[in-house]
Amino acid sequence: MSSLPAAAERSLCLFEPPYTDLVPIAPERIADLRNVNDWKGRALVWQLTGGDRHSIEFDALRLKTPGLPLMVLLPPPQDIHRITRLLPSVRLMSPRLVLPHGLIDTPYRLRHVMALPPRNIAGSVTDFLIRRGLLKRKDAIREFQRIVELAPQTRSIAMLSRRMYTSRRTLGRHFISTGIPVPSHCLHFARLLHVGIQLQTENVAMFRIASRFGYPDGFTMSNQMKRLTGHRPTDVRELLGWEWLVECWLQIEGVSQ
Repeated sequence: MSSLPAAAERSLCLFEPPYTDLVPIAPERIADLRNVNDWKGRALVWQLTGGDRHSIEFDALRLKTPGLPLMVLLPPPQDIHRITRLLPSVRLMSPRLVLPHGLIDTPYRLRHVMALPPRNIAGSVTDFLIRRGLLKRKDAIREFQRIVELAPQTRSIAMLSRRMYTSRRTLGRHFISTGIPVPSHCLHFARLLHVGIQLQTENVAMFRIASRFGYPDGFTMSNQMKRLTGHRPTDVRELLGWEWLVECWLQIEGVSQ
């Protein structure tokens, strides 16, 4: 397929490595994409063309795993009236992006959009864990978001505690009743999450990114990423998106919800 959305055979597709085509997917197949190993680096693309299959597709998308990104492409302005009743429900599915007609016209452009980092990384990751049911208490929500914000300039939990004007013990106590890993693990993963986003958006040497985030060298950074997420930086560059990286981390930490 050479263009979007006109060349797509169906309104519901998978966008997957090597990100050169849209692959049509039947709504019933979405239920099979539960484990992160089945969908990492992929995204669902839903083209709202006003067709008669939208109700079936909506029911399937409503039950998709929270981590699998969804990008919604709107129809041309003259056809918006055909999907007006559906739009409020689309928002409830927390799509990664809702894109106007004509903004995306090739898989190359869609790949660029998929690699874009969220405007607020800390807020987006925190909201993701809230939707996953892993962050419920206000203090833990606030502190987790702050950890992600501070992670690029923070190398240790002691430094983190000082910057948050609290103690390591207090942080640990707030997190122990949540469904997420301990603060030190959150900090180390948050650093790697920022690394991963840089790997996908900048074509620079790995050692430069490692240095930017306080790692002594690319080898050390790569080993820590492998230990915490099961993947090397080369994998993260090839598999776009950040949600799958969060899910891999949670899986290794033994977190499930």
